[in-house]
Amino acid sequence: MSPASRTPYNMVTPRDDAPSPGQRDGVVGPGWSWAAFFTPWADGRPSPKYRWTLFDTAADAVDDLRRCLDDGAVGRRGALCSSVLRKRGAPRELVLCDAAEWAYAVHEVRAGVHLADAADTYFARWRTSMAGHRFTIVNAGVPTVW
Repeated sequence: MSPASRTPYNMVTPRDDAPSPGQRDGVVGPGWSWAAFFTPWADGRPSPKYRWTLFDTAADAVDDLRRCLDDGAVGRRGALCSSVLRKRGAPRELVLCDAAEWAYAVHEVRAGVHLADAADTYFARWRTSMAGHRFTIVNAGVPTVW
């Protein structure tokens, strides 16, 4: 598939099938996961791309997101976003924005909760709380972690 024919929905995937450290089967918590949201500030619900796996720790989920940003077909800002995560301190719930195009949310998945529901809830809460910072994030010109 040529880069021009990729859709936003399939852009954040690793190029290989090797499992990431800490990865385990299942889509219902407890655990940690991450999701990518295309056009996070557009009206309506952003287009999510879920990472269909759980991790034991936030650090494992952040490492997997970094791997996907490095190895996947994310676009021109993937490597830059990965380097921002590499410089971060202790992993925890976070949202990494590459400006206006993508937002990557690392989130906890509580026991009995489906990872897609956890991602949607966490991101919707973050987006509402950050509405006043929207233009700062979009106009930053570099990836930022919130």
